[in-house]
Amino acid sequence: MADKKTAIREEVKNRLLAERDFLAFCKFTDRKYPGDAAHIKLMTAKLQEVAKFILSDGQEGIGRLMIFMPPRYWKSQTASRKFPAWMMGKNPDLRIILTSYGADLASKHSREVRDIIEGEEYSQVFGNLASSSEPVMLNPDSRSAAAWDLKGHNGGMIAAGVGGAITGFGANLFIIDDPFKSRDEASSKVRRDLVWEWYRSTAYTRLENHGAVILVMTRWDQEDVAGELLKAMASDPEADQWEVLNLRAEALPAEEYPKNEEQFMENLLRGIYMPMGGDPLGRAAGEPLWVEKHSAAMLKALRANISDFEFEAQYNQSPRLAVGEFLDDTDFGIVENMPEALNWYRYVDLALGESKTSDFNSTIAVAMAGDGTLFLRDRLKVRNLEEFLPICETLMCSENEIGTMWGIEDVAFQKLVMKQFMKNPALMNKKIMKVKPIGDKVERARPWQMRAKDKKVKLVRGAWNNDFIREATAFPRGRHDDDVDTVSGGVQMIAQATQVVKEVRSYQG
Repeated sequence: MADKKTAIREEVKNRLLAERDFLAFCKFTDRKYPGDAAHIKLMTAKLQEVAKFILSDGQEGIGRLMIFMPPRYWKSQTASRKFPAWMMGKNPDLRIILTSYGADLASKHSREVRDIIEGEEYSQVFGNLASSSEPVMLNPDSRSAAAWDLKGHNGGMIAAGVGGAITGFGANLFIIDDPFKSRDEASSKVRRDLVWEWYRSTAYTRLENHGAVILVMTRWDQEDVAGELLKAMASDPEADQWEVLNLRAEALPAEEYPKNEEQFMENLLRGIYMPMGGDPLGRAAGEPLWVEKHSAAMLKALRANISDFEFEAQYNQSPRLAVGEFLDDTDFGIVENMPEALNWYRYVDLALGESKTSDFNSTIAVAMAGDGTLFLRDRLKVRNLEEFLPICETLMCSENEIGTMWGIEDVAFQKLVMKQFMKNPALMNKKIMKVKPIGDKVERARPWQMRAKDKKVKLVRGAWNNDFIREATAFPRGRHDDDVDTVSGGVQMIAQATQVVKEVRSYQG
Protein backbone atom coordinates (compact mmCIF):
# COMPACT_ATOMS: atom_id res chain seq x y z
CA MET A 1 0.00 0.00 0.00
CA ALA A 2 2.84 2.36 0.89
CA ASP A 3 4.48 1.69 -2.47
CA LYS A 4 1.22 2.46 -4.26
CA LYS A 5 0.81 5.76 -2.40
CA THR A 6 4.39 6.66 -3.17
CA ALA A 7 3.81 5.91 -6.87
CA ILE A 8 0.65 8.05 -6.86
CA ARG A 9 2.45 10.93 -5.18
CA GLU A 10 5.29 10.64 -7.72
CA GLU A 11 2.79 10.62 -10.59
CA VAL A 12 1.05 13.71 -9.28
CA LYS A 13 4.41 15.40 -8.78
CA ASN A 14 5.41 14.61 -12.37
CA ARG A 15 2.13 15.95 -13.70
CA LEU A 16 2.50 19.21 -11.81
CA LEU A 17 6.12 19.52 -12.90
CA ALA A 18 5.13 18.89 -16.54
CA GLU A 19 2.63 21.71 -16.32
CA ARG A 20 5.30 24.14 -15.10
CA ASP A 21 8.44 22.93 -16.85
CA PHE A 22 8.70 22.35 -20.59
CA LEU A 23 11.48 19.75 -20.42
CA ALA A 24 9.52 17.80 -17.82
CA PHE A 25 6.47 17.98 -20.11
CA CYS A 26 8.48 16.54 -23.02
CA LYS A 27 9.68 13.64 -20.89
CA PHE A 28 6.23 13.03 -19.35
CA THR A 29 4.38 12.90 -22.67
CA ASP A 30 7.10 10.96 -24.55
CA ARG A 31 8.90 8.22 -22.67
CA LYS A 32 11.50 8.02 -25.46
CA TYR A 33 12.33 11.71 -25.36
CA PRO A 34 16.15 12.19 -24.94
CA GLY A 35 15.75 14.75 -22.19
CA ASP A 36 19.10 14.02 -20.57
CA ALA A 37 21.10 15.19 -23.62
CA ALA A 38 22.90 18.48 -22.96
CA HIS A 39 21.73 20.10 -26.20
CA ILE A 40 18.12 19.15 -25.45
CA LYS A 41 18.31 20.70 -22.00
CA LEU A 42 19.67 23.93 -23.43
CA MET A 43 17.10 24.04 -26.24
CA THR A 44 14.13 23.43 -23.93
CA ALA A 45 15.44 26.12 -21.56
CA LYS A 46 15.50 28.65 -24.43
CA LEU A 47 11.98 27.63 -25.47
CA GLN A 48 10.79 28.06 -21.90
CA GLU A 49 12.03 31.66 -22.18
CA VAL A 50 9.91 32.08 -25.32
CA ALA A 51 6.92 30.89 -23.32
CA LYS A 52 7.75 33.45 -20.66
CA PHE A 53 7.76 36.20 -23.31
CA ILE A 54 4.33 35.24 -24.65
CA LEU A 55 2.71 34.67 -21.26
CA SER A 56 4.08 37.95 -19.86
CA ASP A 57 2.92 39.99 -22.87
CA GLY A 58 6.51 40.67 -23.85
CA GLN A 59 7.67 41.91 -20.46
CA GLU A 60 10.33 39.22 -20.04
CA GLY A 61 11.81 36.23 -21.82
CA ILE A 62 12.80 35.73 -25.47
CA GLY A 63 10.62 37.01 -28.30
CA ARG A 64 12.81 36.01 -31.25
CA LEU A 65 14.66 32.70 -31.20
CA MET A 66 16.72 30.94 -33.86
CA ILE A 67 17.67 27.31 -33.34
CA PHE A 68 20.44 25.90 -35.54
CA MET A 69 21.37 22.24 -35.13
CA PRO A 70 22.37 19.28 -37.29
CA PRO A 71 19.64 17.18 -38.92
CA ARG A 72 17.87 14.58 -36.74
CA TYR A 73 18.81 16.13 -33.40
CA TRP A 74 15.20 16.50 -32.17
CA LYS A 75 14.92 20.20 -32.88
CA SER A 76 11.65 19.88 -34.87
CA GLN A 77 10.21 17.32 -32.48
CA THR A 78 10.89 19.73 -29.65
CA ALA A 79 10.22 23.21 -31.05
CA SER A 80 7.56 22.49 -33.68
CA ARG A 81 5.59 19.68 -32.06
CA LYS A 82 5.95 19.49 -28.30
CA PHE A 83 6.35 23.20 -27.64
CA PRO A 84 3.09 24.29 -29.35
CA ALA A 85 1.18 21.59 -27.47
CA TRP A 86 2.64 22.72 -24.15
CA MET A 87 1.96 26.38 -24.92
CA MET A 88 -1.69 25.66 -25.66
CA GLY A 89 -1.92 23.94 -22.32
CA LYS A 90 -0.45 27.02 -20.66
CA ASN A 91 -2.83 29.34 -22.52
CA PRO A 92 -5.53 27.66 -24.65
CA ASP A 93 -6.46 30.97 -26.27
CA LEU A 94 -3.15 31.21 -28.15
CA ARG A 95 -3.14 31.16 -31.95
CA ILE A 96 -0.16 29.45 -33.52
CA ILE A 97 1.00 29.49 -37.14
CA LEU A 98 3.44 26.77 -38.15
CA THR A 99 5.19 26.83 -41.51
CA SER A 100 7.79 24.81 -43.37
CA TYR A 101 9.18 24.53 -46.90
CA GLY A 102 6.08 22.63 -47.98
CA ALA A 103 2.48 22.34 -46.84
CA ASP A 104 2.81 18.57 -46.36
CA LEU A 105 5.62 18.85 -43.80
CA ALA A 106 3.89 21.72 -41.99
CA SER A 107 0.69 19.66 -41.81
CA LYS A 108 2.66 16.67 -40.52
CA HIS A 109 4.03 18.79 -37.66
CA SER A 110 0.55 20.16 -36.99
CA ARG A 111 -0.94 16.66 -36.93
CA GLU A 112 1.68 15.62 -34.38
CA VAL A 113 0.76 18.57 -32.17
CA ARG A 114 -2.86 17.58 -32.43
CA ASP A 115 -2.05 13.96 -31.58
CA ILE A 116 -0.10 15.03 -28.48
CA ILE A 117 -3.12 17.02 -27.27
CA GLU A 118 -5.34 14.00 -27.80
CA GLY A 119 -2.93 11.69 -25.93
CA GLU A 120 -3.60 10.33 -22.46
CA GLU A 121 -0.44 11.82 -20.97
CA TYR A 122 -1.46 15.30 -22.15
CA SER A 123 -4.94 14.85 -20.72
CA GLN A 124 -3.32 14.16 -17.35
CA VAL A 125 -1.41 17.44 -17.47
CA PHE A 126 -3.81 19.85 -19.19
CA GLY A 127 -6.84 17.85 -20.33
CA ASN A 128 -9.88 16.12 -18.86
CA LEU A 129 -7.79 14.04 -16.44
CA ALA A 130 -6.07 17.11 -14.99
CA SER A 131 -7.31 19.21 -12.12
CA SER A 132 -8.01 22.16 -14.42
CA SER A 133 -11.57 23.49 -14.50
CA GLU A 134 -11.11 24.29 -18.21
CA PRO A 135 -9.51 21.22 -19.78
CA VAL A 136 -7.66 21.65 -23.07
CA MET A 137 -9.17 19.45 -25.77
CA LEU A 138 -9.62 19.56 -29.53
CA ASN A 139 -12.79 20.89 -31.05
CA PRO A 140 -14.42 17.81 -32.62
CA ASP A 141 -15.75 19.98 -35.45
CA SER A 142 -12.25 21.23 -36.35
CA ARG A 143 -9.88 18.33 -36.97
CA SER A 144 -8.06 19.12 -40.22
CA ALA A 145 -4.32 18.55 -39.96
CA ALA A 146 -3.72 21.95 -41.53
CA ALA A 147 -6.15 23.93 -39.38
CA TRP A 148 -7.76 23.04 -36.07
CA ASP A 149 -9.10 24.71 -32.95
CA LEU A 150 -9.45 23.94 -29.27
CA LYS A 151 -12.83 23.23 -27.73
CA GLY A 152 -14.28 26.09 -25.72
CA HIS A 153 -11.26 28.34 -26.29
CA ASN A 154 -9.93 30.72 -28.93
CA GLY A 155 -6.71 28.82 -29.47
CA GLY A 156 -5.74 26.72 -32.44
CA MET A 157 -3.15 26.11 -35.14
CA ILE A 158 -2.75 26.91 -38.82
CA ALA A 159 -0.13 25.01 -40.85
CA ALA A 160 1.10 26.09 -44.28
CA GLY A 161 4.05 25.94 -46.61
CA VAL A 162 6.31 28.94 -47.11
CA GLY A 163 4.39 31.18 -49.47
CA GLY A 164 1.10 29.47 -48.58
CA ALA A 165 -2.09 31.18 -47.52
CA ILE A 166 -1.94 32.47 -43.94
CA THR A 167 -3.40 35.92 -44.50
CA GLY A 168 -6.39 36.62 -42.32
CA PHE A 169 -4.91 34.73 -39.36
CA GLY A 170 -3.02 36.24 -36.46
CA ALA A 171 -0.31 34.50 -34.45
CA ASN A 172 0.79 34.74 -30.85
CA LEU A 173 3.48 32.24 -31.81
CA PHE A 174 4.89 31.91 -35.32
CA ILE A 175 7.12 28.91 -36.01
CA ILE A 176 9.20 28.55 -39.19
CA ASP A 177 10.72 25.08 -39.43
CA ASP A 178 13.17 24.36 -42.25
CA PRO A 179 12.07 26.91 -44.88
CA PHE A 180 14.36 25.24 -47.46
CA LYS A 181 13.82 21.69 -48.64
CA SER A 182 17.20 20.94 -50.14
CA ARG A 183 20.58 22.23 -51.25
CA ASP A 184 19.07 23.06 -54.65
CA GLU A 185 16.48 25.34 -53.06
CA ALA A 186 18.99 27.01 -50.76
CA SER A 187 21.39 27.56 -53.66
CA SER A 188 18.69 29.21 -55.74
CA LYS A 189 18.72 32.98 -55.44
CA VAL A 190 15.14 33.03 -56.69
CA ARG A 191 14.04 30.71 -53.89
CA ARG A 192 16.08 32.53 -51.25
CA ASP A 193 14.59 35.85 -52.31
CA LEU A 194 11.09 34.34 -52.28
CA VAL A 195 11.48 33.06 -48.71
CA TRP A 196 12.97 36.33 -47.51
CA GLU A 197 10.23 38.41 -49.09
CA TRP A 198 7.56 36.03 -47.74
CA TYR A 199 8.96 36.46 -44.24
CA ARG A 200 8.93 40.25 -44.42
CA SER A 201 5.70 40.80 -46.33
CA THR A 202 3.50 37.94 -45.11
CA ALA A 203 4.81 36.05 -42.09
CA TYR A 204 5.91 39.03 -40.01
CA THR A 205 2.65 40.88 -40.54
CA ARG A 206 0.70 37.99 -39.00
CA LEU A 207 2.20 38.55 -35.54
CA GLU A 208 -0.07 39.74 -32.78
CA ASN A 209 1.21 42.27 -30.24
CA HIS A 210 3.87 40.60 -28.10
CA GLY A 211 3.90 37.62 -30.44
CA ALA A 212 7.01 35.46 -30.63
CA VAL A 213 8.84 33.97 -33.61
CA ILE A 214 10.88 30.76 -33.60
CA LEU A 215 13.07 29.91 -36.60
CA VAL A 216 14.20 26.29 -36.55
CA MET A 217 16.55 25.15 -39.27
CA THR A 218 19.71 23.54 -40.45
CA ARG A 219 21.87 26.17 -42.14
CA TRP A 220 22.45 25.90 -45.87
CA ASP A 221 23.70 29.24 -47.14
CA GLN A 222 24.98 32.55 -45.79
CA GLU A 223 22.09 34.27 -47.56
CA ASP A 224 19.28 31.99 -46.42
CA VAL A 225 16.53 33.62 -44.35
CA ALA A 226 18.53 33.13 -41.15
CA GLY A 227 21.57 34.79 -42.72
CA GLU A 228 19.52 37.77 -43.85
CA LEU A 229 18.06 38.17 -40.35
CA LEU A 230 21.52 38.00 -38.79
CA LYS A 231 22.85 40.64 -41.19
CA ALA A 232 19.86 42.88 -40.49
CA MET A 233 20.42 42.47 -36.76
CA ALA A 234 24.04 43.59 -37.14
CA SER A 235 23.48 46.47 -39.53
CA ASP A 236 20.24 48.01 -38.28
CA PRO A 237 19.69 48.71 -34.55
CA GLU A 238 15.95 48.94 -35.24
CA ALA A 239 15.80 45.39 -36.64
CA ASP A 240 14.70 42.52 -34.42
CA GLN A 241 17.49 41.34 -32.16
CA TRP A 242 17.42 37.55 -32.06
CA GLU A 243 18.54 35.09 -29.45
CA VAL A 244 20.48 32.44 -31.36
CA LEU A 245 21.08 28.88 -30.22
CA ASN A 246 23.78 27.74 -32.62
CA LEU A 247 25.04 24.26 -31.80
CA ARG A 248 27.72 22.75 -34.00
CA ALA A 249 28.06 19.00 -34.37
CA GLU A 250 31.66 19.40 -33.24
CA ALA A 251 33.03 22.19 -31.07
CA LEU A 252 35.69 24.56 -32.35
CA PRO A 253 38.98 25.28 -30.59
CA ALA A 254 38.48 28.18 -28.16
CA GLU A 255 40.70 30.52 -30.21
CA GLU A 256 38.42 30.25 -33.24
CA TYR A 257 35.41 31.80 -31.53
CA PRO A 258 35.02 35.61 -31.66
CA LYS A 259 37.16 37.36 -29.06
CA ASN A 260 35.42 40.72 -29.14
CA GLU A 261 32.35 42.55 -30.38
CA GLU A 262 34.03 43.53 -33.64
CA GLN A 263 34.76 39.92 -34.59
CA PHE A 264 31.28 38.88 -33.49
CA MET A 265 29.63 41.53 -35.67
CA GLU A 266 31.86 40.70 -38.63
CA ASN A 267 30.47 37.16 -38.59
CA LEU A 268 26.90 38.41 -38.35
CA LEU A 269 27.42 40.65 -41.38
CA ARG A 270 28.45 37.52 -43.29
CA GLY A 271 25.28 35.74 -42.22
CA ILE A 272 27.10 33.54 -39.68
CA TYR A 273 26.46 33.28 -35.95
CA MET A 274 29.50 32.49 -33.82
CA PRO A 275 28.99 32.99 -30.06
CA MET A 276 31.54 34.95 -28.10
CA GLY A 277 33.08 33.10 -25.20
CA GLY A 278 33.30 29.70 -26.84
CA ASP A 279 30.97 26.76 -27.19
CA PRO A 280 27.53 27.27 -25.52
CA LEU A 281 27.84 23.86 -23.85
CA GLY A 282 31.43 24.35 -22.75
CA ARG A 283 32.71 21.53 -24.92
CA ALA A 284 36.37 20.97 -25.69
CA ALA A 285 37.65 21.34 -29.26
CA GLY A 286 36.29 18.57 -31.48
CA GLU A 287 33.88 17.24 -28.86
CA PRO A 288 30.65 15.95 -30.45
CA LEU A 289 27.34 17.64 -29.73
CA TRP A 290 25.50 14.37 -29.03
CA VAL A 291 27.83 11.42 -28.78
CA GLU A 292 24.89 8.99 -28.49
CA LYS A 293 23.84 10.12 -31.98
CA HIS A 294 27.20 10.79 -33.63
CA SER A 295 30.55 9.94 -32.07
CA ALA A 296 33.69 11.80 -33.15
CA ALA A 297 34.52 8.91 -35.50
CA MET A 298 31.03 9.00 -37.02
CA LEU A 299 31.25 12.75 -37.58
CA LYS A 300 34.59 12.28 -39.28
CA ALA A 301 33.03 9.68 -41.59
CA LEU A 302 30.10 12.00 -42.32
CA ARG A 303 32.46 14.80 -43.30
CA ALA A 304 34.35 12.46 -45.64
CA ASN A 305 31.17 11.26 -47.34
CA ILE A 306 29.23 14.48 -47.78
CA SER A 307 32.17 16.90 -48.31
CA ASP A 308 33.53 19.68 -46.10
CA PHE A 309 31.27 22.19 -47.82
CA GLU A 310 28.04 20.39 -46.85
CA PHE A 311 29.30 19.27 -43.45
CA GLU A 312 30.21 22.80 -42.38
CA ALA A 313 26.76 24.05 -43.38
CA GLN A 314 24.42 21.28 -42.28
CA TYR A 315 26.30 19.89 -39.29
CA ASN A 316 28.41 22.79 -38.05
CA GLN A 317 25.98 25.59 -38.98
CA SER A 318 28.75 27.58 -40.69
CA PRO A 319 27.67 27.73 -44.34
CA ARG A 320 30.11 28.90 -46.97
CA LEU A 321 29.12 30.70 -50.15
CA ALA A 322 30.93 28.33 -52.50
CA VAL A 323 33.99 26.20 -53.09
CA GLY A 324 35.30 26.46 -56.63
CA GLU A 325 37.98 24.92 -58.76
CA PHE A 326 39.60 28.32 -59.39
CA LEU A 327 38.66 30.41 -56.35
CA ASP A 328 36.99 29.72 -52.99
CA ASP A 329 34.81 31.99 -50.89
CA THR A 330 37.46 32.05 -48.16
CA ASP A 331 39.96 33.59 -50.60
CA PHE A 332 38.32 37.00 -50.21
CA GLY A 333 38.37 39.32 -47.24
CA ILE A 334 35.70 41.96 -46.69
CA VAL A 335 36.86 45.26 -45.20
CA GLU A 336 35.21 48.49 -44.11
CA ASN A 337 38.10 50.77 -45.05
CA MET A 338 41.08 50.88 -47.36
CA PRO A 339 44.43 52.68 -47.47
CA GLU A 340 44.43 56.29 -48.59
CA ALA A 341 46.06 57.65 -51.74
CA LEU A 342 45.53 54.53 -53.87
CA ASN A 343 45.60 54.73 -57.65
CA TRP A 344 42.28 53.34 -58.91
CA TYR A 345 41.62 51.60 -62.22
CA ARG A 346 38.32 50.59 -63.78
CA TYR A 347 38.12 48.25 -66.70
CA VAL A 348 34.67 48.31 -68.30
CA ASP A 349 33.57 44.84 -69.37
CA LEU A 350 30.88 45.27 -72.02
CA ALA A 351 28.23 42.94 -73.47
CA LEU A 352 25.63 43.43 -76.20
CA GLY A 353 22.98 40.90 -75.14
CA GLU A 354 19.69 41.93 -73.55
CA SER A 355 18.03 38.57 -72.81
CA LYS A 356 17.63 37.20 -69.28
CA THR A 357 20.52 34.81 -69.89
CA SER A 358 22.94 37.15 -71.66
CA ASP A 359 26.07 38.58 -70.06
CA PHE A 360 26.14 41.75 -68.00
CA ASN A 361 28.05 44.99 -68.40
CA SER A 362 30.23 45.40 -65.36
CA THR A 363 32.96 47.54 -63.88
CA ILE A 364 34.72 47.31 -60.51
CA ALA A 365 37.29 49.77 -59.22
CA VAL A 366 40.63 48.04 -58.54
CA ALA A 367 43.72 49.35 -56.75
CA MET A 368 46.92 47.83 -55.38
CA ALA A 369 48.35 48.82 -52.02
CA GLY A 370 52.06 48.99 -51.24
CA ASP A 371 52.10 45.44 -49.81
CA GLY A 372 50.61 44.02 -53.00
CA THR A 373 47.05 43.69 -51.68
CA LEU A 374 44.33 44.34 -54.24
CA PHE A 375 41.30 46.34 -53.12
CA LEU A 376 38.01 46.10 -55.03
CA ARG A 377 35.17 48.56 -54.54
CA ASP A 378 31.89 49.90 -55.91
CA ARG A 379 30.74 47.48 -58.57
CA LEU A 380 28.41 48.75 -61.29
CA LYS A 381 26.60 45.93 -63.10
CA VAL A 382 23.72 46.26 -65.59
CA ARG A 383 22.59 43.83 -68.29
CA ASN A 384 21.21 46.30 -70.86
CA LEU A 385 24.03 48.20 -72.58
CA GLU A 386 21.92 51.26 -73.42
CA GLU A 387 20.94 51.52 -69.77
CA PHE A 388 24.47 50.82 -68.54
CA LEU A 389 26.35 53.47 -70.55
CA PRO A 390 24.59 56.60 -69.18
CA ILE A 391 24.97 55.26 -65.62
CA CYS A 392 28.62 54.57 -66.32
CA GLU A 393 29.17 58.09 -67.65
CA THR A 394 27.53 59.54 -64.54
CA LEU A 395 29.78 57.38 -62.37
CA MET A 396 32.85 58.58 -64.27
CA CYS A 397 31.94 62.16 -63.35
CA SER A 398 31.25 61.41 -59.70
CA GLU A 399 33.43 62.77 -56.92
CA ASN A 400 34.34 59.26 -55.81
CA GLU A 401 36.02 58.56 -59.15
CA ILE A 402 38.23 61.63 -59.42
CA GLY A 403 41.60 60.46 -60.67
CA THR A 404 40.39 56.97 -61.65
CA MET A 405 41.89 55.55 -64.84
CA TRP A 406 39.19 53.95 -67.01
CA GLY A 407 39.84 51.24 -69.58
CA ILE A 408 37.85 49.86 -72.49
CA GLU A 409 38.69 46.91 -74.69
CA ASP A 410 40.05 47.97 -78.06
CA VAL A 411 38.09 45.53 -80.23
CA ALA A 412 34.74 45.17 -82.04
CA PHE A 413 31.79 47.24 -80.77
CA GLN A 414 33.77 48.38 -77.74
CA LYS A 415 35.60 50.79 -80.07
CA LEU A 416 32.24 52.50 -80.71
CA VAL A 417 31.73 52.91 -76.98
CA MET A 418 35.17 54.48 -76.70
CA LYS A 419 34.23 56.96 -79.46
CA GLN A 420 30.98 57.75 -77.63
CA PHE A 421 32.92 58.52 -74.45
CA MET A 422 35.37 60.69 -76.38
CA LYS A 423 32.50 62.75 -77.86
CA ASN A 424 31.04 63.50 -74.43
CA PRO A 425 32.29 66.95 -73.30
CA ALA A 426 31.62 66.00 -69.66
CA LEU A 427 34.32 63.35 -69.96
CA MET A 428 36.92 65.64 -71.50
CA ASN A 429 39.16 65.59 -68.43
CA LYS A 430 38.70 61.90 -67.65
CA LYS A 431 41.54 59.45 -68.08
CA ILE A 432 40.44 56.73 -70.49
CA MET A 433 42.76 54.17 -72.05
CA LYS A 434 42.43 51.43 -74.63
CA VAL A 435 43.08 47.94 -73.30
CA LYS A 436 43.94 44.93 -75.40
CA PRO A 437 43.27 41.77 -73.32
CA ILE A 438 46.08 39.23 -73.34
CA GLY A 439 45.24 35.53 -73.39
CA ASP A 440 41.96 33.80 -72.55
CA LYS A 441 39.77 34.56 -69.54
CA VAL A 442 41.46 32.05 -67.26
CA GLU A 443 44.95 33.21 -68.17
CA ARG A 444 43.97 36.84 -67.53
CA ALA A 445 42.58 35.94 -64.09
CA ARG A 446 45.67 33.99 -62.96
CA PRO A 447 47.62 36.99 -61.59
CA TRP A 448 44.93 37.98 -59.11
CA GLN A 449 43.90 34.39 -58.39
CA MET A 450 47.29 33.84 -56.80
CA ARG A 451 46.94 37.01 -54.74
CA ALA A 452 43.51 35.84 -53.58
CA LYS A 453 44.98 32.51 -52.46
CA ASP A 454 47.50 34.50 -50.42
CA LYS A 455 44.61 36.48 -48.82
CA LYS A 456 45.62 39.62 -50.69
CA VAL A 457 42.31 40.43 -52.39
CA LYS A 458 39.97 42.53 -50.27
CA LEU A 459 36.43 43.61 -51.10
CA VAL A 460 35.30 46.92 -49.67
CA ARG A 461 32.00 46.13 -47.97
CA GLY A 462 28.94 46.60 -50.14
CA ALA A 463 25.72 44.88 -51.15
CA TRP A 464 27.53 43.43 -54.16
CA ASN A 465 30.10 41.41 -52.17
CA ASN A 466 28.35 38.03 -51.94
CA ASP A 467 27.12 38.18 -55.52
CA PHE A 468 30.69 38.79 -56.66
CA ILE A 469 32.03 35.92 -54.55
CA ARG A 470 29.42 33.51 -55.95
CA GLU A 471 30.39 34.41 -59.51
CA ALA A 472 34.12 34.24 -58.79
CA THR A 473 33.86 30.80 -57.17
CA ALA A 474 31.86 29.49 -60.13
CA PHE A 475 34.54 30.69 -62.58
CA PRO A 476 35.45 29.46 -65.17
CA ARG A 477 32.41 27.15 -65.47
CA GLY A 478 29.76 29.57 -64.25
CA ARG A 479 27.05 31.08 -66.40
CA HIS A 480 28.51 34.57 -66.05
CA ASP A 481 32.07 35.88 -65.66
CA ASP A 482 31.61 39.62 -66.12
CA ASP A 483 32.86 40.55 -62.65
CA VAL A 484 35.90 38.31 -63.02
CA ASP A 485 36.68 39.87 -66.38
CA THR A 486 36.46 43.44 -65.12
CA VAL A 487 38.84 42.66 -62.24
CA SER A 488 41.24 40.94 -64.64
CA GLY A 489 41.13 43.99 -66.88
CA GLY A 490 41.77 46.31 -63.94
CA VAL A 491 44.75 44.21 -62.84
CA GLN A 492 46.14 44.33 -66.36
CA MET A 493 45.76 48.13 -66.36
CA ILE A 494 47.70 48.32 -63.08
CA ALA A 495 50.48 46.19 -64.55
CA GLN A 496 50.67 48.29 -67.71
CA ALA A 497 50.69 51.56 -65.79
CA THR A 498 53.40 50.25 -63.49
CA GLN A 499 55.48 49.21 -66.50
CA VAL A 500 55.11 52.67 -68.05
CA VAL A 501 56.31 54.30 -64.83
CA LYS A 502 59.31 51.99 -64.73
CA GLU A 503 60.20 52.77 -68.33
CA VAL A 504 59.90 56.52 -67.74
CA ARG A 505 62.09 56.34 -64.69
CA SER A 506 64.61 54.24 -66.57
CA TYR A 507 64.68 56.76 -69.40
CA GLN A 508 65.06 59.69 -67.01
CA GLY A 509 67.82 57.90 -65.13
